[in-house]
Amino acid sequence: MPDKNLPWETEGVFNPGVVKTNGEIAMLYRAVGERDSYVSRFGLAKSKDGINFTRVSDEPVFSPKEFFDKGAVEDPRITKIGDDYFVTYVAVPSPIMKNGEPLERFLPLETLTALLKTRDFISYENLGVISPANSDNKDIVIFPKKINGKYVMLHRPNRWTKSWISSSFAKHVDEGLPVPVSELPDVPGIWVAWSDDLLHWRDHTLLMKPSHSDDAKIGPGLPPIETPDGWLIIYHHVTQDDRTNELKYTARAALVDLEDPTKLVSRIEYDILSPSELYEKNIVFPTGGFIDGDTLYVYYGASDNSVGLATGSIKELLEALNV
Repeated sequence: MPDKNLPWETEGVFNPGVVKTNGEIAMLYRAVGERDSYVSRFGLAKSKDGINFTRVSDEPVFSPKEFFDKGAVEDPRITKIGDDYFVTYVAVPSPIMKNGEPLERFLPLETLTALLKTRDFISYENLGVISPANSDNKDIVIFPKKINGKYVMLHRPNRWTKSWISSSFAKHVDEGLPVPVSELPDVPGIWVAWSDDLLHWRDHTLLMKPSHSDDAKIGPGLPPIETPDGWLIIYHHVTQDDRTNELKYTARAALVDLEDPTKLVSRIEYDILSPSELYEKNIVFPTGGFIDGDTLYVYYGASDNSVGLATGSIKELLEALNV
């Protein structure tokens, strides 16, 4: 829950990156302190048991600073590769709101994804923007090791869709589409890309697209987790009510091939986690987690206000995926 004594997080703490490190659990969480301009920063908390967390500092450990993230830094995801921790985050290049109201724009606000490198979650090297230009790209997660000698990521380009291309805005933007328009999903889906250096990404391939008429979008949640049966993908799934246009965020699961992550092995066509508590208010947004024994820990943002934790049997989940 937000600490009302810390001005930079009084309105909400949510959508955390979580990783096991040095015998403890590190949580890098997104915090919002005011609603007038809706600027997000990152705080750090640690835990011995994954349940009870203590804030490391009364100050943010990471705040907007670069020209590409001066509007806000949001939704960190953490991947450990070698001795380094890599943190992808949503970089907002211009103010989101003014006096509590969205700013008027010629084009909808485009978000980017940038990459940090750290070993202590206190000091960071900003490696810059890694999302494709003009793609309006959120929810990038990086696999925890190279596959066939390459780094691999999942991402969710909002503008690589038929719905965007058919909009009145598309004529003003070169989205750099990697495939013909006819091969794009109707609404945002999950793509795979490859890199030699973690900075320049290529060979973008559509992995999963929403499958039902009321699906508004899907996107990566946790960084992929290696299991004997494949890479476990916990992703968010969004539906839209036709009558109210209200969005509902839930979590689902899929498996991709260990040697070829462009190959979808299986997916569960139902929610493994959905809003059921008053504090969740239609939003369960998974962003961090790990496996400990047979227990899968999934940390999620609850209604853009607080952090939730759900646990379950990894054995049972893999059995459901292998049916």
